[in-house]
Parts: sequence; C-alpha cells; structure tokens
Amino acid sequence: MDHFCKQLHFIWGPLLACCLLFSSCQKEDLRPGPVIDPIEGRLLSADTLRSGSLLGLHIGTDHQTVYEKIKQIALEKNIDILWVTNTQFTGIEKLKGKLGYYADLQLSNKWAPSEFILFQIENDRIKAIYNPEGRQLARWPLGRQYRYTISVGDATDAAYGKMLQLQSTKKYKNYFSAISAFAKFISKPYDSRMAASSEWYLNYRQPDQKTITRNTLLFKGGFLQEIRTLVQAAP
Repeated sequence: MDHFCKQLHFIWGPLLACCLLFSSCQKEDLRPGPVIDPIEGRLLSADTLRSGSLLGLHIGTDHQTVYEKIKQIALEKNIDILWVTNTQFTGIEKLKGKLGYYADLQLSNKWAPSEFILFQIENDRIKAIYNPEGRQLARWPLGRQYRYTISVGDATDAAYGKMLQLQSTKKYKNYFSAISAFAKFISKPYDSRMAASSEWYLNYRQPDQKTITRNTLLFKGGFLQEIRTLVQAAP
C-alpha cells in the first residue's frame, strides 16, 4: 500500500464519498485502499481562477488538452497520480487495454454494495487484492481453483481477460455491475472515460517540503471552467 499511502495523504475530503461508495457502513473503517482524509496542516492560502491559466492549464480547454498539459508538469511537480471523480460504470469491456492506467479498481455488486473486491495495480500488474473486511488476498475468487482466478502478480492484460470471463458467469457477473477506478497514473495515456468527469484533483508538495498544494480542476460542458487552489502547511 506504499503507493497509495504516499498519494492519499495529500488529497481533499470531497473525494471520500466517491471512493467509499460501495462498502457497508460497518466495514468502511476496515477497508484498505483509497480512504481520503483532509490534509493536515494550517491553511495558508486559497484562490479560485476562472479565466487565464495556472501551471499552463488554460481555462476553456477540453479534458484531453488539460490532461496532456498535466503530463508535462508531472515530473516537475513530482505527481504520479491524478484523481478523477467519475460515476460507476457497468462492464469491464470499458477498460479493455486500459486496466493498467489506474492504481485502483473496485468491482462491486450494484444491488448488494457490501459485496465488492478491490484491486491495487502497479507497473501493469495486480499488486494487491482486498476483500470487504480489509483482508489481503492472494487470489480471487477464493475456494476451489477456477480457471479464471486472478492472482497477485498477474499482468493487467491477463487479469482483464480473466475478468471478462468471470463477468460472463452467473456467480460473479454482479461484481461487474458497479465498477470504479479513480486513481489515474499520469504516466499512462489519456482515457476517454475521463471526459465524463467534472472534477479532477492534483496534490503535490512544494520543493521546500514545507507546504502542500491542492488543485481542484472543475469542468463544465466538457471544458475547464475553474481551478481552485489551496495551500496548506505540510504536516
């Protein structure tokens, strides 16, 4: 969980609701993965930009143009994750060839939200698998060996193929009725699904390591409308 811990410490509270949609209230505290806490530290400044540009991100440009610019500034700002709020979607086919684009993937039962499985992804492989109790699994599904069991260490292309088969089975198809993926690797290409999102989040430390900046990018009608910036003292 080292990748998540490093990133999630710097991310604002509003994303919490998006990332905790699928677990039961009793089990939320036990879940691993994207639990978003408010940044600790004294608020130093806040600003909202509705015209012009910030970091080369121009108000009025579309999602893909904004993303390409973020890729350019990512190395300078030491950012590797872009948080993309998005609605749930149905069908793993929407991530064909793109499973490795995201650091998180949650498969949930739309009709029984406490039934879900959470995958952590890194370097185009399944890094970890968690059940609703927060227990790390070596593989999923459990029980007898299934032909399409997904295991820690599987390449994402192989895992996608197995998910596609599991989705077609009566026992597991409901897990693919509410899918979410929020943590987008900036090193990966643009995903057209990102255009359905109205809010993106960037979080980074300044070079002096004394402050943390959070940029919230707000889109409307497919174009960047507003950039909100908060600067807080680093915890």
